[in-house]
Amino acid sequence: MSADSKNTLIFNSAEARLQIICGEQGQLLFSKELFSPRQGMQVLLPALMDGLEKMSLSLNDIGRIACVRGPGSFTGLRLVLATALGLARTHGFPMAGIDYLPALAMDTCTITDKEVWVITHARRGQVHYQAFQGFSSNGLPKALMGPTAGTIEDLATAINTRNTDTVLLGTGVQKNREFFEDNIQNAVILDERFSHPKPEVLLDIAATLEYGDTPVAPLYLRPCDAEENLDYIVSMKGVDPDEARQKLAELTTSLPET
Repeated sequence: MSADSKNTLIFNSAEARLQIICGEQGQLLFSKELFSPRQGMQVLLPALMDGLEKMSLSLNDIGRIACVRGPGSFTGLRLVLATALGLARTHGFPMAGIDYLPALAMDTCTITDKEVWVITHARRGQVHYQAFQGFSSNGLPKALMGPTAGTIEDLATAINTRNTDTVLLGTGVQKNREFFEDNIQNAVILDERFSHPKPEVLLDIAATLEYGDTPVAPLYLRPCDAEENLDYIVSMKGVDPDEARQKLAELTTSLPET
């Protein structure tokens, strides 16, 4: 049986909710959603195997894997991408990546011709964001700009400068709702249920992707928290920050070929 005739397995851990989805376009076999911001590694594979078993399926019924590649949680993205790569290498599954912000925009772009701004939480006062309007020829929301990371103040300025009716959605809106209500003009703010992609939407997107043997590259828009707070973290452990940065550079720099 070819990969195209088997089911697609989808992982999403860009934010605190871990999604595991299995099926084909138009046919959702099972979907699991777990709130596990600090326990993703422990629950991902057991939850996958439990879902397959309850549907009388096994990994032999999987033909390919699609992973949400970001932007999002550094740890969450690494978790699903590493797990997917391990499964792909072991079982010969081709892989593909799903961009998170267009996936969140899909349903809303279907029902409005306004600019749709997807805004996800990055850290306190900071967000990932991207604007969309209508659809491109590939069936995905048409991006008006590239995915960006910035402060909520910078984002408010960017939206107001465009001076157009907008729709705002995502966890970044929910965590800063009062700010956006007070500082964004001509905006409709969608509620929390629009902050997470539907399983059926991810299956639809997965059906449009090109799959291959190359590992899915994560989409990071900002350094991980540990990198940004390196001085504080190592100082608490009695390590000189300059020495720690030098050691980190040594550990993350490729050795020259001989």
